[in-house]
Amino acid sequence: MTRLLLPVAALAMLTLAACGNAPDNDAATTVQTQPDGSTTVQIQVPDALVPAVEAASNPQRTLDDLRTQAGAMTEQAKLDAVVNARRAAEAGARALGQTEAEITQAGDVAERSARDALGIGR
Repeated sequence: MTRLLLPVAALAMLTLAACGNAPDNDAATTVQTQPDGSTTVQIQVPDALVPAVEAASNPQRTLDDLRTQAGAMTEQAKLDAVVNARRAAEAGARALGQTEAEITQAGDVAERSARDALGIGR
C-alpha cells in the first residue's frame, strides 16, 4: 500500500513545486547557476522520501506500475489507497509550508492521479 502512496504524493508535491512554491529552506536546498544560464536545484530529502522522489523522476513508469498493481487490489483497497494518497499529499504540502489552497490542490491532484491510475471513478 505504501508503495502506491509515495509516488502519488510525490507527483502532487512536484505539481506544487512547478507552481513556483518550493520550500524556503536554505539548509536543504542548493541553487547553482551554470555558465550557460541554466539553473540547477539540489534538494536534500529525508531517506524515507527517496522512493517517492525516484518514482516522481519517471511519472509515466510510476503510473504504469500503479495500473499494473491495481489488478491485484480489491475495490476497498483501491478506495483506501485514494484516501491515503490524498492525505499523504496534503501532509506533504503542509510540511512544505504551503497555503491552505495549495494543500487542497495537492490533495486534489493526488486523488485524481490515484483514481486514474487505479481505474476508479468518483
